[in-house]
Amino acid sequence: MTQRSALLRAVPLLWAETRPVVQAVFALRYTVGAVVGVAGAGALRPAVVIGALAWSLLVMSIYLVNGVSDLLGDRANGSTRPLASGRVEARVAVRTAWALAGAGLLLAACSGVLALLACAVAMTVLGWAYSVGPRPLKHSVAGTTVAAIGGGLLSYGAGVAAAGGGLSAPYAAVFLLLSAWMAVAGASKDLGDREGDRVAGRRTLPVVAGHRTAVRVIAGGSLLLGLTALALAGVWPQLLAPAAALCLGGEVVAVLALLTPEGGPRQRRRRPYRAFMVTQYLANPLVVVSVLL
Repeated sequence: MTQRSALLRAVPLLWAETRPVVQAVFALRYTVGAVVGVAGAGALRPAVVIGALAWSLLVMSIYLVNGVSDLLGDRANGSTRPLASGRVEARVAVRTAWALAGAGLLLAACSGVLALLACAVAMTVLGWAYSVGPRPLKHSVAGTTVAAIGGGLLSYGAGVAAAGGGLSAPYAAVFLLLSAWMAVAGASKDLGDREGDRVAGRRTLPVVAGHRTAVRVIAGGSLLLGLTALALAGVWPQLLAPAAALCLGGEVVAVLALLTPEGGPRQRRRRPYRAFMVTQYLANPLVVVSVLL
């Protein structure tokens, strides 16, 4: 097999390793931020499109690095992703990650929007710090929380910055709430990965506090965020639709988390995480609807 054919064969596998479902969510966050920004600026700028491509490249690079750093834990958890299953070599993923990060930062610089470039640099540093270095952020509950909230806020902020519009209080509040949702309800992913996380040295909530405490914290936090969303809608009625989605999602995640068994099939333990993802796909477009209406 020639080097070129090997590279072509690796492309779809590398794409799969970046977790397309998650890539779509990050693109959606950027888009929501851009819509809010365009509404404030009154016009669509080319920087929005350039920034969208730059953001996608940066997020792909971050998840490739994460896949390499998670190899030990993913294999212990029985993951079938390309890196964990050996269908893609780690060195290929690392080289691709470097190339994607460089291209993303270059595009952000070419946009001519300094705030967008600042968001891009911050996202790259935060994303890579999550997985690599002497003390990766993913090895602690606090570090994971910072990465989740920071990644969400930077994605929304990058869209707003690229559009050149202002950010009103209602949408600043909803962006903060949706980013907190990533940290709190998103922690449900660790319920199905506890064995591998322990092997890899990650001190996630289920590893540190145990299964019973973890599901209670996730359930309570998800319900609290849902109620907070409704409270915000009481102040800013235009947020009612995304707030209702977040409230409903909080209830579903809470119930599924409390019903999650400590053992058993990994797919069953990932049900709260799937509900968390569905909620993101529902709430974010509803933010766009609230802007357009």
